[in-house]
Amino acid sequence: MAPAPSRRPALGALVAGCVVALFGGHVLRQSTEQEGFVGGPQVANRRQLVQRQAVDKAMKERIVSVQKTGKLTDAMRLVAAAKVRRAQDGVAKSRPFSDELQGMIKGLVKKLKGSGLEQELPMLKVPDKVNNVCIMLITANRGLCGAYNTFIIKKAIARVRELNKLGISPKIVIVGKKGLQGVNGRFANALPPIDYQYDGKFFGMPDTITAASAGEIGDEVRNIFLSGEADKVEIIYGKFYSLLKNEATIRSMLPLSPVGIEASDDETFTMTTEDGALKVEKEKVKAAKTKEIESDVIFDQEPAVILNSMLPLYLNSQLLSLLFDAQASELSSRMTAMQAATNNAKDLSARLLLMFNKKRQAAITAEICEIAAGAMCLESSASKSGPPLGVFDNEDTVGDDFLKELEGEGLPDVPQNPEGPADRQAAVAAM
Repeated sequence: MAPAPSRRPALGALVAGCVVALFGGHVLRQSTEQEGFVGGPQVANRRQLVQRQAVDKAMKERIVSVQKTGKLTDAMRLVAAAKVRRAQDGVAKSRPFSDELQGMIKGLVKKLKGSGLEQELPMLKVPDKVNNVCIMLITANRGLCGAYNTFIIKKAIARVRELNKLGISPKIVIVGKKGLQGVNGRFANALPPIDYQYDGKFFGMPDTITAASAGEIGDEVRNIFLSGEADKVEIIYGKFYSLLKNEATIRSMLPLSPVGIEASDDETFTMTTEDGALKVEKEKVKAAKTKEIESDVIFDQEPAVILNSMLPLYLNSQLLSLLFDAQASELSSRMTAMQAATNNAKDLSARLLLMFNKKRQAAITAEICEIAAGAMCLESSASKSGPPLGVFDNEDTVGDDFLKELEGEGLPDVPQNPEGPADRQAAVAAM
């Protein structure tokens, strides 16, 4: 029988080169890692580009961040609700003193009616013509309360424009850091420009409003009025109507009116709960009753001196009430803003979670399709991989044959018949 033709040596050389290259790369990588361990160049860890478990990490972190933000805004809403109740208690506690003081002042004014009292008391004196005006802005120290501070600043700018048309350049006094930012920003950059005077008079809006803080602000306003720097003092603040509504309001504080001292629209608010929701009940405040002073009462001092000592107390009590009202407006605005932020966070979290689940499901479906396609490819290509190995041409003999081919020894393209008894060869041939 003629010998079978041998395989081309080029194929063996190519396989030998691949094996050498792989073995050499493995040895080189090990030597490089050993050099890095003893002080040589370090091998950077490779970044894994294939995602596992079909999870979008960036979107998952965004969902967690939005949920944490929603919890924070909800906590801020609850804190604002608790502080609104504190402002409510402050108004209720300051009301009896203010009512008693109003009644006494009205009784003295009634007692001395027709005596020209308005011309003797500076705080009650109404000028014939207003040439100078002082405007006090009551704003918040912090933001995150919706458009509360913006509305007050816009109201102040509109009022300054009205006074500029009358030829008056108002003097500005600020309560609250946001008012200071508004004067340095919106006032200075207003178009067309506005004319005003600001000499740095600034008071922080106290977190806990006390009579001392109201007295400090009242002393500054009273000194400006009594020194003649202003013929009229106006206050711009956020008037509280409900948890959903407050309005920037202008109120004249000085000079005081000897007859109608109390404000015509004065009212108090009380926070309650109804079906688990906060609710505000407002009550119109009745005018303080005039104290009846007997005709035979003898005053130790002149009535004008007594009134001069009582009017500053009354002014401070009115400022105290306005500060509580402004604080309630700020906190109600913060409650509304934080409730809206919490609802938006929940809605955004739900939409992001839906997108995350869709992307995850799509990635899982793609992986299943790839696995199924690979399995089908293997099944279809199993019959094209060649005949199955025989008895003598198996996994054990393939390695020896491969080494012989690497050494340059040729191998027949067709395996030779096995040696042995004739019946054994017949059995193999029948397979």
